[in-house]
Amino acid sequence: MDMPRPEEAEPQNRPVRTSEIIARLESKVDDTGRISVGAIIDTLYDRSFGVVIILFALPNTIFPLAFVLGTPILIFTVQMIMGRQRPWLPEIMRRQTIDGRTFSKIVGYTVKYLSRIERWLKPRWNFLTTNPMERFIGFLLTIFTLILMVPVVPFGNALPSFGIAIIAAGLLEKDGAAIAVGTLVSLAGTVYVVSFVGGLLAAARAIFGF
Repeated sequence: MDMPRPEEAEPQNRPVRTSEIIARLESKVDDTGRISVGAIIDTLYDRSFGVVIILFALPNTIFPLAFVLGTPILIFTVQMIMGRQRPWLPEIMRRQTIDGRTFSKIVGYTVKYLSRIERWLKPRWNFLTTNPMERFIGFLLTIFTLILMVPVVPFGNALPSFGIAIIAAGLLEKDGAAIAVGTLVSLAGTVYVVSFVGGLLAAARAIFGF
């Protein structure tokens, strides 16, 4: 049986904000006190890639979950490049679970900051929200996600994650200006990570002579 769409429970004259949809995910924690990645994806099935990318990206700015949350983002962004309209995950990843208390913290943090971002979003700079541009943005998001998953850089996931979340929010609201801002933030994070790794390599060469 098809799941009811989140919008169906809302007044027709007011669109549901992304932060509201994400807040509802806490009710999906099962009797064992955990929530599966599959349950999250299924709940957001009728939403664009933007929602799930925000959900997995924004917590990376503060929580040390870059690999757990970064890997699904990478899969989503590759699917954006391919032109898919809905996210897909392999069953082995759908079965992965997150502790309910940790997930509640993630949801609270995400909703708090996303609700602030949403105040500024509106349709503009439409040339950045066309289908061909969304594929190119998927390519950029793939690069930024790989950067945030570099494990040796202190706080290296913060700026790329925040930038990715802004880009995704811009995709949801057809806000090209937000996409541009998010890209600049992610680029700043990329420069930081590349500079840090380059410095480590230079130091290693100086010390060990290779």
